[in-house]
Amino acid sequence: MQHKSFYKIIFKNTGLYGVSQLIKILVRLFSNKIAAIFLGPLGVGIIGLLENVLGLIRGFTNFGISDSSVREIALTDQDINGLKSKRLIKIVYKWALATGVLGAIVALVFVKQINEVVFESKAHYLWVISLSFYFVFTSIASIKIAVLQAKKRAVSIVKYNISVAILSSIIAALGYYFYGINAIIPVVILTAMGAFLLSLYFTRNIKVAINTITIKQAYIEGLPMAKLGLLLSASVVFGQLCFYSIRWFLIKYYSYEILGVYQVSNTILVGYLGLIFAAMTNDFYPRLCDYENDQKSFNNLVNDQTELALLLVVPAVLVLYLIAPFLVTFLYTKEFLSVLHILKIGLIAIIFKAIVWPLGFITLIKGNKLLFLKQNLLGDGINVIASILLFHYFGLIGLGMAMVTMFIVSGIYNYYLVNKYYKFKFRKETLRTIVFSLFIGSLVVIIVLSTTFKNFNIYIIIVTLLSIIYSLFQLKNKLRF
Repeated sequence: MQHKSFYKIIFKNTGLYGVSQLIKILVRLFSNKIAAIFLGPLGVGIIGLLENVLGLIRGFTNFGISDSSVREIALTDQDINGLKSKRLIKIVYKWALATGVLGAIVALVFVKQINEVVFESKAHYLWVISLSFYFVFTSIASIKIAVLQAKKRAVSIVKYNISVAILSSIIAALGYYFYGINAIIPVVILTAMGAFLLSLYFTRNIKVAINTITIKQAYIEGLPMAKLGLLLSASVVFGQLCFYSIRWFLIKYYSYEILGVYQVSNTILVGYLGLIFAAMTNDFYPRLCDYENDQKSFNNLVNDQTELALLLVVPAVLVLYLIAPFLVTFLYTKEFLSVLHILKIGLIAIIFKAIVWPLGFITLIKGNKLLFLKQNLLGDGINVIASILLFHYFGLIGLGMAMVTMFIVSGIYNYYLVNKYYKFKFRKETLRTIVFSLFIGSLVVIIVLSTTFKNFNIYIIIVTLLSIIYSLFQLKNKLRF
């Protein structure tokens, strides 16, 4: 009975979060089209590089509090009177402000280097200085939304995501239309400020401890959470360094235009398809915390999440294979059509990610910080090495091959670890879903490589319909419609 109920819970909440993610996709489509038209490959490449640099600084300075706090608040939220939860939230808020200020200081110290790396000129120096505000706004906003996630406030998170998506799109459209590349930094800052103000509004009813908590108390009581977060942060930093290495390689030995194409591939694979995982993460992560000490339910939830992820992701990936040339032209311009070389193989990487992704939460929930760090370091390390080598020998298609390589290697390693330390195993029905999904994905890749990558390929249409029918049939049985 416990097993059957997971599907309904996961599907219901994924659907709820999926609404906001769908709206985010639609809004993002509009923003990216505006960026492609008014900024071109050069501007899109600069945006990707700036996001990479900001991510690096945040990774160094935020101590992963927004991620580790979800686990800790979700666990303390089970306290009947809620006093532990209220106190912890107040402590977390203090850490959010402190890490935001730390990020701002680091940005100010390295302002010259940031300006040179991103823009290679002094024209944007003052705007780069103003980026310090971005870190304060983003730090506080991310912590407040993490609290909503830990408390499973699905409706509030959905409303927040939709509001931020619409606001950021309006800011980007106006900025890029009127000021072009000069608007990139102002757009980043104003978007962060808007997200910060919206986070204050949507968490206004979250209760915090009324008693005074000194800086020393906040430091001592928040330190265990910061230690866990620090390893999460180290993982993020390493990942950002790896992505920066790839981008640096593309700029150094090729061009900003190639970087722009790579950025578009990441937007499609991580930004658009990644929203499916973002929708599921909002519910899966805190819910998995509830079953940390119930191995049977814990394993069932991971298996159920893996199956549902594949049943949703595979049809989505195949639809993109079906309309990719049209989509790239529609979302961007014809200048970006070379991204199809990356997507030929890169799209199937998302199917592998659907298998690997739920496994990554196991060591995190169990509190094995070192093991979690090893998992992430391996994946990111494989990605940068494979991307540089395979791009060198195979060109753009090599970048897609690198993504698949990363998930295959990290997936095998992750499964080995969780099986060895936590006795986790895939159920037979989960394995059947995995095998079918990989077969379908491989079939489409063979079709794309052996025929012209065009819109509405008849062979891909047949495979896509087969996948959709399979997913609907499986969902009907599992959800007992």
